[in-house]
Amino acid sequence: MNATSYRQLRAYAAQYGAIIGMMWIVSFAFYIIGLTRPLLGNIALLVGIMSVVTAGFLIRKFRNEVSPLRFAQSWWMGILTYMYAALLMAVAQFIYFRYIDQGLLVDTYTAVMQQPEAIAMMQSMMPGEDVAQTTAEVTELLQSITPIQFTFEFLIYNLILGFILAIPTAWIGLGGKKRANQNQ
Repeated sequence: MNATSYRQLRAYAAQYGAIIGMMWIVSFAFYIIGLTRPLLGNIALLVGIMSVVTAGFLIRKFRNEVSPLRFAQSWWMGILTYMYAALLMAVAQFIYFRYIDQGLLVDTYTAVMQQPEAIAMMQSMMPGEDVAQTTAEVTELLQSITPIQFTFEFLIYNLILGFILAIPTAWIGLGGKKRANQNQ
């Protein structure tokens, strides 16, 4: 791959990352809505899965219309696409946690941890421990996390996830009729 092709790959990866990032933002929004309306939370999962398929088809489109790719190049394009998506998602999450959330996420997790099923599960996972004290410590810890810390944690998670998801994305991107013709 020459320098011009590599610059094209990066430019297209940034554009594709914006598309995938928007899908992730929609997925995150439905996840947050799903905290109070569980049925809508399933849409978050579907949009998240569709983002991987969409990224694969975008890479396939690049391969068919712009420049041929081998698996390693397709994987690299997937990594770049997810990196750009993660950065866009981090901006949206910071805005959400800083200006919109007002403790909804922490309050929801706290309420879940105080349900009898969650208490029974924690008791089975930590025999001999004081579950009430552990729940109080976890709640206090969650309340002490700042919006930038939440954002950074999610950014790291999304970057690692993108690195892993780039493998099936590259595989999807290499599918189709041109793959057999180029002996990749």
